[in-house]
Amino acid sequence: MRWRPAERMDGVERTMIRQIFDGAPADAINLGLGQPDLITPPGPCRAAQLAIDEGKTFYTSTAGLPALRERLAERYAPFTSGAESVCVSVGSQQALYASCLTLAGPGDEILVPDPGYPAYPVVARLVGASAVSYPIRGESDFSLDPADILDRVTDATRAVILCSPSNPTGRCVDAARLRVLTEELSRRGVPWISDEIYSGLTYDGVFVSPSRFSRDGLIVSSVSKDVAMTGWRVGWVAGSVEIIERITAAQQYLVTSAPSVSQYAALAALGAEGREDRVAILDRFRVRRSFMAAALERIPHLRWRLPDGSFYFFVDCSAYGDDIELAKSFLEQENVVTIPGSAFGEQGRGYLRISFGVGRNQLGIALESLQRFLSRREVSAL
Repeated sequence: MRWRPAERMDGVERTMIRQIFDGAPADAINLGLGQPDLITPPGPCRAAQLAIDEGKTFYTSTAGLPALRERLAERYAPFTSGAESVCVSVGSQQALYASCLTLAGPGDEILVPDPGYPAYPVVARLVGASAVSYPIRGESDFSLDPADILDRVTDATRAVILCSPSNPTGRCVDAARLRVLTEELSRRGVPWISDEIYSGLTYDGVFVSPSRFSRDGLIVSSVSKDVAMTGWRVGWVAGSVEIIERITAAQQYLVTSAPSVSQYAALAALGAEGREDRVAILDRFRVRRSFMAAALERIPHLRWRLPDGSFYFFVDCSAYGDDIELAKSFLEQENVVTIPGSAFGEQGRGYLRISFGVGRNQLGIALESLQRFLSRREVSAL
């Protein structure tokens, strides 16, 4: 039998991030994958075990546990108005997919950031829409300019995806610019989708959600990053009851519901003990951020900005050559994984995304390796 995949899958491959990660030796130091090295705190684990012991292993409602949805609604109030404003998903990416599936289809357009998370344009394509990239420019330190989005809005635009803090740049959107953008999008009748998965990992109090200025959008997030629960696969989408009802209907046919035991763990993670865990995790990443900044300062011809949030530095390495070749050679010669900026779009060309999601010892070894690796290369441009 000859398989004939649907045309929508033409050219859809694993992201460059995954290809590099999957192809790396098992003993490589991984500064590439967007995953903290920390284990899940005890509170969520105890809650999951208790759920198992009590036999709470059945399907939940499609939208998720009422108690979890209520807790999330409280977190986003007054943008949300009760549990009906939230749908719990299998991670934030599934929430994004269900949201785009609900909002857009063939002939429609979804605006996505460049550089940005590689799944954004693929999700748009898989739901039948076209992805239209808007630039976030390195020459402005990756500060979002509302005009670069608004100039690309057409009658076919069904949503604008925003990500703050940004993956890959770690930059947060300025509040004044966000107000201008969201107010104009509302005037034009275009909703926003705010990917806030790194909002719990901000270091200087600069994160502002578009929900502060507008209710014409959706918030997508999860417990994956700031509570070290990537493998539990619990995310959510929050918004108006009307659109959440439609997203929940889509979710029924995608996954039925998020895993019940994981939802009980997430409920604990979003409680008082979980807030303490978040503070402790953020403090650990703050120390790592400072450590990496000090190490990068010792390497000549690199340009970078201290990230507002996330656990990534987005480093301009263009003086040393092509970013894809750099990442591949660095892995081959020093056994360290980094991600070329080109994986995130044209505006990322010449950069490397370097994660401080690993422990201090491995981070120190990897950064010494980077300095040694670059010292062997000819500087081609300044």
